[in-house]
Amino acid sequence: MVTGMMRPGTATPSVVLRPHQPMVYVELSPVAAQRLTAVPLSEVDAGGVSADVLLPWVSRLSEELAACPADQRGPLVRRRLLERLLRADQPDVSRYALETLKIIQASHGQVSVEDLARHVHLSPRRLRQVMQSAVGISPKFASRVARLSAAVRRAGDGAGSWAQIAAESAYHDQSHLVRDFHDLMRTTPTAWLAEEGRNLQGRRLPSP
Repeated sequence: MVTGMMRPGTATPSVVLRPHQPMVYVELSPVAAQRLTAVPLSEVDAGGVSADVLLPWVSRLSEELAACPADQRGPLVRRRLLERLLRADQPDVSRYALETLKIIQASHGQVSVEDLARHVHLSPRRLRQVMQSAVGISPKFASRVARLSAAVRRAGDGAGSWAQIAAESAYHDQSHLVRDFHDLMRTTPTAWLAEEGRNLQGRRLPSP
């Protein structure tokens, strides 16, 4: 089945999976997402549009995956996505927005909006307008997502505790990290571990 598309900051339907049900997650860059959907990212409402509407071929891919051995599912997804991307038109996405996103990702969301604006030679106000128009989110929000993503990766890499993860990910304290988990993922670090810990195969999980 196709569960849908997830976009930071936009509510998505909850899906309850069977124990040990296999899933495939795909993380797309802004350019790749726009090429695949042919829709400007600022116009994509993940909570109100079915994945089948934007990506009608995904259902066929799901059937292929269901019939595919587990160790071949990843390569199959990559192959099908690359085939679609090669046939898709190149979207017109603001180079300022893309450069800003690269800086945010590389810095794990730890660069201020003012410094981001200086890097791309725009005023902070103009940068906010460009980001909102190009990708539908502000640079500050993109930085929050990048910082939380870095914290999640630290959890997967075997950090000793959530307090340690918060300190290493530039959060004020552990409660600040917990608030971002709630705001961006609608869960807590402990609940996230219970749901996603099995996907962190062979890795030492942080203590509560």
